[in-house]
Amino acid sequence: MEESFHFKLRGAIYEVIPEEENTYTIFKMGSEHLQILKNSNHKWMRIDYKTDLPVVEENDEVEDIGAVIDRYFLK
Repeated sequence: MEESFHFKLRGAIYEVIPEEENTYTIFKMGSEHLQILKNSNHKWMRIDYKTDLPVVEENDEVEDIGAVIDRYFLK
């Protein structure tokens, strides 16, 4: 499993914790914020906490966090 990492986006500090298969838990300013995953079409999606299912929606924050994750693991 990959190690967690921190980054700054729009003035907030985020921590990314890799989970299983393209799934990540995201902390924002020290509090658990959301879970995201990258699907087979390479689209980043938020996971709903109540249903544990991916939510298909336009979400700039999720896309931006996903782009940071992609860059981090490509280095």
